[in-house]
Parts: sequence; C-alpha cells; structure tokens
Amino acid sequence: MSEDLLEALFDLSDRAAETAPGLRRRTAAAGVVIVVLLGIIVLLLLGPLARHLVDALLALGAIVLGAVALTLLAETDRFYRSYVERHRAIRRFADAEAAPAIPAGPTPVVRLARHLAASNERIGTFLRAHPEALRYRVRVTSAAGGAVPFDLAIVAPAALAYRLLGLGDPGFAVLARFRPGTIDEGTVSEFARDVAGVARRLPARPSRAILLRPVTAEPVAEAVRALVGAPAVGTGARPGAAIEIISERSDGTYDLVPPVVGIP
Repeated sequence: MSEDLLEALFDLSDRAAETAPGLRRRTAAAGVVIVVLLGIIVLLLLGPLARHLVDALLALGAIVLGAVALTLLAETDRFYRSYVERHRAIRRFADAEAAPAIPAGPTPVVRLARHLAASNERIGTFLRAHPEALRYRVRVTSAAGGAVPFDLAIVAPAALAYRLLGLGDPGFAVLARFRPGTIDEGTVSEFARDVAGVARRLPARPSRAILLRPVTAEPVAEAVRALVGAPAVGTGARPGAAIEIISERSDGTYDLVPPVVGIP
C-alpha cells in the first residue's frame, strides 16, 4: 500500500511539473509587456505630456506599479524554478538505488570519489572537465586561521556574478573525512564545526559534508543517526551542506545516512 501511495505521489508530481514550462513562458511574456509599457511611460514623461502635472503624476504612479509588478513576476519566476528543481529531486530520489554498489578502488576515499562522480551528474560532468579539482588529503584554512584537514575535497568555484550579485552559478564544494573508528555525537559535532569554519574560505559554499566509514566499522548508533541531515553551514534559502555518514557494507554496497540524491 505504501509503495502504491508513493508511486501515486511521483505521478502527481510529474503531471504538475508538466505545466511549469508553459507557466514560465507566460510569465516571461507578461514581463516583456510590462517592460515595454514602462518604456512608453518614460518616453511620455520626457515628452510634451510632462508639462502637465496630472499626466506626470499618473505616469509616475504607473511606473511605481510597473516596478511592483516586475518584482512580483521575479518572485513568481523563482517559485517556478524552485518547484521544477524540487520535482527533479523527487524523480532522482525515485530512480536512485537504495543501496548503491561500491565502485572499485584502492582505498575507501578513492572509491567514494568514484561513487560521487558516477552517481551525481553535476559532479561527474565537472570532474571530467576539471579533473584537477578532485583533491585528496587537503588542508583548508578556517576562518579562525587554523588548517583543517579533509581526506577528499571537490570544489567548483562560484561564478563572479554570483559572488558579487548573487546571480548565476553558485558552484559547489564537497568535503569528506575518513573515520575508521567509532563515530559518536562528538565526532559529528566536530566535523560540522570544521565544515562551517572553512566555508567562508572556499570559493563556493559547501554542498555536501561526508563522514566516510570503512566496511569493518560498527553500525552507526541511533543517537548519531538522529544528528545527521541538519545543515552544518548557514540557514535560509541556501542552507548549504548537511552532515552525511556513508558506510561501506560487507555486501559491497553503501549505507547512506541520510540518503542524499542530486546535491549539488
């Protein structure tokens, strides 16, 4: 029954998402019309009608209303983009493997890097174009000035327009640390502090923060499972990385806590 309900939810999301492109086109067309009208009003202000106070005040009022309308259209466009991205995330989650296979590799960290490149289209595409962005055993300077070690780092710098204006590609950063011993609440909290500490020093906000465990490690305690998934960097519209624990299993698959699909 639960599987039927879940599939029905995915079907409903698919049908609703099909309407989004048309709505975005109509919203864009409305924006063009408003821009043209504002341009005409500005011309009227600069022309003979500007000599008449009433006409000038009406034109100014229309400009204010037009600016408000453009702001509302921009908010609507952001909603549509967020809606479509959420639908894509749902589909990725529906299509993803519950227990993905561990790829071949000499060490757990190398295997994790190969898993990330194979399972995440954006990471894989970026690394094919920039293989030098994949780094092992790195030390990143924190905001406090100390050097923080990570066993794996993949950093795609944000676009200049995003750093200056918040527009364009925000980039991403993936940070991972290998932890062969026991992971407890203190381990998770320390890792979260380290990720938050280096976030401002990176050219892109961290999108994933992973604690990696080998196949011989003991199971993750329930108290620790309850801590993961909370944002380690920032709040708001772009909360950044949430702590993940990825464990290798003896059957050749990964245990993902929590399951993370399509991020960045």
